[in-house]
Amino acid sequence: MVMTISYSAAEAVSEPVSVAESFVKSLSLLEQAHRRLHDVVKDDLERGGERHLTGVQALLLYEIGEHETPASTLRSRGAFAGTSLSYNVKKLQEGGYLVQSRSERDKRTVRLKLTERGHKVRQRVVDLFDRQSAALEPTASVRQDDLSQLNKTVSRLERFWTDQIRFQL
Repeated sequence: MVMTISYSAAEAVSEPVSVAESFVKSLSLLEQAHRRLHDVVKDDLERGGERHLTGVQALLLYEIGEHETPASTLRSRGAFAGTSLSYNVKKLQEGGYLVQSRSERDKRTVRLKLTERGHKVRQRVVDLFDRQSAALEPTASVRQDDLSQLNKTVSRLERFWTDQIRFQL
């Protein structure tokens, strides 16, 4: 599946004029892109016949990865809020996509591991990301240096927000 994003000519020309406007516009775009990612993942799953998962749940399986992962690691990566993570882990376990277990050394630690069914969904997401990364430049004119700059900027924003919380700025 190849998607193109088109903006109106007015939207492309009208650049925000202040840092505050640019900041708010960036927040809006980040949120929209995040929601659209969930939609794209869900759409790909449905095209493949998987109708029982949300985009969020499929991305959770992707984040868990190939090996056993502590649930706390997913929280610390910032990808999933605690209640959302707990709810989705429960649903994924009920659906047979993952198993959770307590660590032998520390009973407080919950470890997550994909089942065969979970691995299939995760591989579908990997394949989707591979197809999309190959289509970025020819379809959406997004180059490697654009992504590098985006990653740098988003990392700086995340660090800024982390410092706001940590140092109560």
